[in-house]
Amino acid sequence: MLVSVENLTVKYRLSDGSNFNALKDLSLEINRGQIVGIVGESGAGKSTIGKVALGLLDENAVIGSGNIRLDNDDLTLFSEPDFENIRGKKIGYIYQNPMTALNPVLTIGEQLIETIHTHTNKTGQAARRFAVELLEQVEILDAEERLSKYPHQLSGGLCQRIVFAIAICSKPDLIIADEPTTALDVTVQKAVLDTFKRLVQTENIAVILITHDMGVVAEMCDYIYVLRNGLLVEHGVTQNILKSPKEIYSRELMAAIPSVDKKLERFMVPGTIQKSEGRDRALKFLNRKLDETYLERTSPILSVSNLSKTFVSPATMLSSQKIFKAVDSVSFDIFKGETLGIVGESGSGKSTVGRMILGLHSPDQKTDGDSEITYKDINLLGLKSQDERLTFCDSMQCIFQDPYSSLNPRMSAGENIIFAVKVRDSIPRSKAWELAEDLMELVGLPRSAVEKMPHAFSGGERQRIGIARALSFRPEFMFCDEPTSALDVTVQAELLNLIQDLQKALGLTLIFVSHDLAVVRQMCDRVLVMKSGQVVEAGTTEKVFNSPDNIYTKGLLASMPRFKF
Repeated sequence: MLVSVENLTVKYRLSDGSNFNALKDLSLEINRGQIVGIVGESGAGKSTIGKVALGLLDENAVIGSGNIRLDNDDLTLFSEPDFENIRGKKIGYIYQNPMTALNPVLTIGEQLIETIHTHTNKTGQAARRFAVELLEQVEILDAEERLSKYPHQLSGGLCQRIVFAIAICSKPDLIIADEPTTALDVTVQKAVLDTFKRLVQTENIAVILITHDMGVVAEMCDYIYVLRNGLLVEHGVTQNILKSPKEIYSRELMAAIPSVDKKLERFMVPGTIQKSEGRDRALKFLNRKLDETYLERTSPILSVSNLSKTFVSPATMLSSQKIFKAVDSVSFDIFKGETLGIVGESGSGKSTVGRMILGLHSPDQKTDGDSEITYKDINLLGLKSQDERLTFCDSMQCIFQDPYSSLNPRMSAGENIIFAVKVRDSIPRSKAWELAEDLMELVGLPRSAVEKMPHAFSGGERQRIGIARALSFRPEFMFCDEPTSALDVTVQAELLNLIQDLQKALGLTLIFVSHDLAVVRQMCDRVLVMKSGQVVEAGTTEKVFNSPDNIYTKGLLASMPRFKF
């Protein structure tokens, strides 16, 4: 046995003098060549296990009892110099976001070779040759050339493979992978996971895989531990846990997983619009504008025609001008109350289409036919001024991918919700704070939480605040850009239920961009599949998912992790 955790308890001392138990009497075992999954919601204590193993606990953390052993060495007794001897050498770590794990001002070669110098006896040209060998081992093409590149010059999938290469350079006994595929598209994710699994088998490495993606767990893990609030709820062979979980919480996790094979009416988790005075008032406020216009449209509420966007990077002393066509002659219609999904790999142009619709990018001026974005019978590209667009397009709003960075950290939740509508004088200022409270209640948060700052909320709660802010303008159309990509499955399911409830109650029209095909399957009426800026397939969700015509669509669906039990 390589790793043994026995009755481990980790506490955090809070500012009010109380203690928060991150882990409570946790025990688990890992053998060489085994991939063990640690699953559960945010706050379950998953990442704390990795922090204990690497000696990276926060200053206010205390190991209350128990131990964690690596080859019979008790890591809870290690000093900082002891940990420096095993970090990267005996225990590798793969971070969730490769772009933050890599140093943006150093080339890939500098970062990889520095790690080789630190953890092996290779130097000079031998270290460089080993760096190339590692990149080839994780299946990176043109490895020699990649050494001179900076992280921002490579895709997320390539950067994640480079993080893998750094993690395995010293042939560690254990790798801790913390949400290693969260931000990757399905095709890139499959390639990365296949590479990872092969390395584990060939190098006989043990892996702790921390993830909320149960599809990845089904594909990768031999054994699963289910955690909740620091406690071990259930553990067992992957097939047994996923097929017939015994505990209620494990069954709730399974019920929250979106299926790529069939569409559900809704997810069987808590979180619906309940009746209350504040919610009724919010719904009445939101419906007032919608009742006045466009309640029964037979023509599209939004029509996009011949839309293209080219980005040009200027020439420098070291490189020539580069031209990248992000969107190429895209056309589609969307009708009132409909949800249109847009899927495709990173760089396919999904988000760029949304930014042009919202006026954040200007489409190319074309000679082969004018581009048009027609919203409620008005061509938005023909509006003469920004003020005119703002006045007309209040009812077009966006839910962003990262709820934390999209909220102002210096404003309370309530101020974040109503700041823009107050600036625009969209509602009487005397009514603004009550509106913030009503909208908080509408999206399932307590009215009293309007005073709290964004950092005091979980990721799912912050995303609810983002939805409330978008609703403050009484929208008819919402662009949802990867709104649940970084959320746990239960939180994701609650938010997807909420979005569907609000859509039904308010008649909202949605464009839903996601790389998670299972989420698109559950949420969307029709789907556009994009590749290299072009629409390669379009149709109803049932048609596209059950009998796709395009080989690229078939590849996307084949790459999606599935339960096989």
